[in-house]
Amino acid sequence: MTMTMRWKPFLVAALALLAAACHKAAPPPLPAKVALWEIADTSGTRGWIFGTVHALPAGVQWRRPAIDHALANADRLVLEIAQPLDGNVAGVALARLAYTPGLPPPSARVAMKYRDALAKVYKDLNLTDAQFQNEESWAVALQIAAIGGQKEGMDPASGVEPQLRKLIGGKPVAGLETLDGQFGIFDALPDRAQQTLLEQVAVEAADNRDDDADMVRLWLRGDDLGIARESQKGFLSDPTLHQALLTARNAAWASQIDAMLKDGAAPFIAVGAAHVAGSDGLPALLQAKGWLVRRVE
Repeated sequence: MTMTMRWKPFLVAALALLAAACHKAAPPPLPAKVALWEIADTSGTRGWIFGTVHALPAGVQWRRPAIDHALANADRLVLEIAQPLDGNVAGVALARLAYTPGLPPPSARVAMKYRDALAKVYKDLNLTDAQFQNEESWAVALQIAAIGGQKEGMDPASGVEPQLRKLIGGKPVAGLETLDGQFGIFDALPDRAQQTLLEQVAVEAADNRDDDADMVRLWLRGDDLGIARESQKGFLSDPTLHQALLTARNAAWASQIDAMLKDGAAPFIAVGAAHVAGSDGLPALLQAKGWLVRRVE
C-alpha cells in the first residue's frame, strides 16, 4: 500500500513516543525542574545530559535557568537524530523497511485477547487492516501510536528538540543515530517481540484514561526514578524490547559520548527521558566509564 500523507509528519513522533512512553494529556502548570546532569572530570565541567519529551501538548513550559546556562556554555547540541523532523523523509525511511509481501492482516497477528483492543483503536482512529497491508508489525505499531498521538494533541513541533535547536543558535547539531538506524532497530526485532509491541501499543491506544499525563508530570518535576519505573511497564516490560529499544542503544550512545568528551567536546546531550533514567541510563553508564556525573539543581 501507499502510506497516506496524513501519517507522515507523525512517524518520528511515534518512535519518540514509544521510546519514552505515550503522553495523552497536558498536565496542569507546575514549576519545571526537568532533570539535568553535569558531566565533569578533575578539570571541571565537560558537558551536560538532559532528558526530553519529543512530542508535547502545546504550552508546556519546561525551561529553567540551569538549562539555559548549560546551553550557553556547550559547544554543540547532541540529539538522538541530527536532522530536523521531516515527515516526508521519515515516511520514505519507514517505507524502505516496513513491507514484507504476503503478511497476514495485523488483526490476525495479535493474540486473541488483544483483538478487541486493536478493533477499538481501529474504530477510534478510523483505521482498518487494509491500510496496513503487508506492513510489518513494528511499523503498524509506530503508525498507530503516531495517529493516536495526533488525535490527543501531541505535537512534535511542541516537543523539546525543536526548541533546543533554536536555543543552541549557530552551534553544531550532532546525532547519536540516524533515522534509518532507528527504524532499523525496530525492523530487526524478532517476530514475537514485534507482536508484543503491536499488542501493547493497541492496549495503550485503546485506553481512554488520562493516566499517561502522569509521565509528563514526572518529567517536569525531574523524577527520574519515577520515569525509570514507568520504563519497566507496557511494551518495555518485555525483556527483548527493553534490551533493543533502551539498554543496547544507551550502551552504544555512552561509548559515543565518552569518545566525544575525550576528544575535547563540551556537548549538551538531549535524548528521550527514558534514556537518562535508572541503572542503564546515560548518567549511570557515563559514571561507570569514570566521568563525574551529578544532578544540577
